[in-house]
Amino acid sequence: MEGSKQNEMLGKRTDQRFFIKVMFISLFSASLFFFLSTSSMAVPKEPPPPGKVWVKTEGKWIPVDSPPGEGPYIWVEGKWVPDPTPPPPGKEWVPGYWDGKRWVAGHWKAMQSPGTGAHWVPGHWEDDKWIPGHWKGEPPRGKKWVPGRRGPGGRWVPGHWR
Repeated sequence: MEGSKQNEMLGKRTDQRFFIKVMFISLFSASLFFFLSTSSMAVPKEPPPPGKVWVKTEGKWIPVDSPPGEGPYIWVEGKWVPDPTPPPPGKEWVPGYWDGKRWVAGHWKAMQSPGTGAHWVPGHWEDDKWIPGHWKGEPPRGKKWVPGRRGPGGRWVPGHWR
């Protein structure tokens, strides 16, 4: 009888050790997965070489030649192609750029309405040329729309009223 109790206690201890090992391995695996997934989502922390931009491909950021224009291009099988997706309503394409501290990937930016009388004409492709979005109609008194462009150091200057 006493041997049976001893075996039962030993079995409980073994079960506890097994449970602790499984929990440790699970926690370690989850932590490792989280670390690896967030580190691959991080953006580059240094500027791309001159004439290059950062592109994320197969989970890694690599420097590639700049797109052939300012429109929304996508990197497909080692080359730039115009993105055929229509622009979201009321948004302007901002090409990727280095902001002095980190890489800012190309993205669509919402445009604030200048007020009544003006409406946003979205950017679009004409043949292989990107025609940037612009305001049409009655501009604010004494103001003129200046389209987005590359500024000093290649940084993108979004379109704005001047």
